[in-house]
This record gives sequence, structure tokens and C-alpha cells, in this order.
Amino acid sequence: MSTTIYIMRHGIAEERADSGEDADRRLTDEGRRKVLEIARGLKILGVKPHAFLSSPLPRAMETPTLTASVLDKEAQVETADALATGYDAAAVVRSIERFKGAETMMLFGHQPQLGELASLLLTGAQSLVALPFKKGGVAAIEVANLPPRSAAELLWFMSPKQLRALS
Repeated sequence: MSTTIYIMRHGIAEERADSGEDADRRLTDEGRRKVLEIARGLKILGVKPHAFLSSPLPRAMETPTLTASVLDKEAQVETADALATGYDAAAVVRSIERFKGAETMMLFGHQPQLGELASLLLTGAQSLVALPFKKGGVAAIEVANLPPRSAAELLWFMSPKQLRALS
């Protein structure tokens, strides 16, 4: 059974958190508004994730919470440390192995890691075709199985502007 993995970069975040720590940055008002518009575009595309998995950083956690409020109000957002900054794409793949059998899932995180993850899924190498995710950009990638044992298929890759235009 194949699995569609939707990969989404967090929305627009504040330049600097009050604490001065990058890890504490949150979405801006504009970022929250645009994430909701992107989620409405995803809904029009028929995106229905069975699982929401996010980096634990605030700007990333806000993004799936807002996205789930449009796509599935009852969805639970789980965190995965491997989706935080500083981890490699292989760590993310290991963290999603437990979703074996899921038809769809949605991952939320950061660049350049998400681009490297997409490359790893599509080519087997994390630097061969690293996708340039803009803030709020989404890719839909189909893998034959979890854990992936062969090259995946890129179903689509959309910019936040394209997704917002759909809404």
C-alpha cells in the first residue's frame, strides 16, 4: 500500500523572538493568515492527511495547528524532534516508519531539511534534487511503502502563492 506524504514548510515567522532565541520564533499575523489561506487551497485539492507530524519549534507547531483547523478539526498534531532544525533527512525517515500502513500523512518543518528530505525520498540522496520550499510551500510525494525502499514519485510541488490562489 502506498503512502502520500505531504511536506509543508512553516509559515512566515517573526524575525526575532523576544527571548532572542531562534527556536522561540513564532508565526507573524501575516504568517497565520497566509497559512489559513494555504490550508483552504489544500482542502480544495482534496488533501486529507491521516497524521500530522511537526517540528516541536513554535513556528512549525503553529502551522499544522492552523492547517488542521481547516483540513480536519479533530486531528491531533504530534511532534517529532527529527523535524526540528539540525537533524538530517534520514532521521526524519526513521521517525515516520511508525506510520506504516497510513494512506496519507503531513510533515511540517524547516528548510533546508525539508528540501533534503524530498530529495532523499525521490532520489535516495538528500542533496541530489533538494526542493526549494518557500514558507508555506507544500510537496506531495508518494512512496510505495514505509520505510521507503525505492524512489518515490513527486505528485506535485506548489508555492504558497499558488495554494493561496486556489482558496
